[in-house]
Amino acid sequence: MSKIVVAANAMIEHKNKISNVVPGWNSSEIFFIFDGKYKWSIFKRSDGHYSLMYYPGAQKLEFLAGLQDQEWAEFSDFVTYSSKDISTRESIETFKELFGVVSDLRFGMDDVLDDIINSFEF
Repeated sequence: MSKIVVAANAMIEHKNKISNVVPGWNSSEIFFIFDGKYKWSIFKRSDGHYSLMYYPGAQKLEFLAGLQDQEWAEFSDFVTYSSKDISTRESIETFKELFGVVSDLRFGMDDVLDDIINSFEF
């Protein structure tokens, strides 16, 4: 199994360590920080695959999230992992699940669902 798939599964398992979730300029991309120090984004591609990007530079997450398509052409300080390139069913499923987790965190769905569940007696 690919090391990035193992790392993505670890992020899913420890979603409480995902913070600073912000949407990118492109609405299909979500930026986040894992464990208070690692800057990432995950992008849902039009072909049904997902790209997970790591940003090792000193740029702020908000700066990265604000970059528009033409600005990305001049920016190269990132590493990209694609479920299409890895080409395993597990990579697609893992990246899709991570995208869902980050999307839920972006909209505060844990709090919303807890509020709904706790408002009724079962």
